[in-house]
Amino acid sequence: MRRFKYRFEKILSYRGHQEKQRQREFATALGLQQAQQEKLSNLRRGQAETQMEKEKHLVGKVEPTRLSGYYRYYLKLRHLEMAGREVLGHLSRDVDKKREILVEATRKKKIYEKLKERHFQRYLHDTNLAMQKETDDIGQKIFVRNR
Repeated sequence: MRRFKYRFEKILSYRGHQEKQRQREFATALGLQQAQQEKLSNLRRGQAETQMEKEKHLVGKVEPTRLSGYYRYYLKLRHLEMAGREVLGHLSRDVDKKREILVEATRKKKIYEKLKERHFQRYLHDTNLAMQKETDDIGQKIFVRNR
């Protein structure tokens, strides 16, 4: 009996390799986005700590130089946060593009997998028909001999 051979196996393998490559690219982009989000949360935490420190120094004797230092540092953190948000926006768009590319690569691979499955079902059907035909021939020969 002949073996099942899928003629597009090389293409399916190539599509699988492309899908894995796109998954790695997507994971890298997602990792960069998460790292940027972590940086932003650290900046916000720093802003909150600076605000609390500033409020501590408002009680009792007020030192204007210290307050102006806190204010300048707070402004610097706000500027860094705005720049970080802009970078995060770019990274988010990049992640969305990578996700779309990954979905497209997965879709292309699925097409060949479905085609392979249909091919295999046709192979099984043809094989079963051939076996049934062979069994019928053997049964017919036995019947003719016994007559």
